[in-house]
Amino acid sequence: MKFPLTASELTNEIYISVDKYLEIGDLRVRQLIKILSNVPDELIIEGLIKVFENNNRRETEILDQEFAGQILKEIKPKTDVSLEIILKRILSNWNKSVEEIPFWFKENYGTERCKNTLESISNEAVLTKVEKEKLETMKWWLEIK
Repeated sequence: MKFPLTASELTNEIYISVDKYLEIGDLRVRQLIKILSNVPDELIIEGLIKVFENNNRRETEILDQEFAGQILKEIKPKTDVSLEIILKRILSNWNKSVEEIPFWFKENYGTERCKNTLESISNEAVLTKVEKEKLETMKWWLEIK
């Protein structure tokens, strides 16, 4: 396993972990989580966002996102990047069953900011029906009415 020095390297390590899942289970992603304690939070977050926004791995997309979610849950990286920016990057491709992303939003940004941002984005006319449904799912996960 390569120690990730860039967000793209982290994303690639996640993809390798997914691709080897049938051979070794989640061993590789658990090892990755251990070495990520020495990686800056911003690099981790950008690497994970790349996983959530990538729509070029349809066959493994759910496991890609589940592993990224597992990393979010374990590492709990912090960021000052706008919640709105992150949401807009991942919304179209995020799988609604990966609850770690809305829970991480709540932990990093707080309930009130999540509520306000989700409402603000929900009111944008440029969203597709699927994207609006995903925002509603995030609200449901976070128990926001």
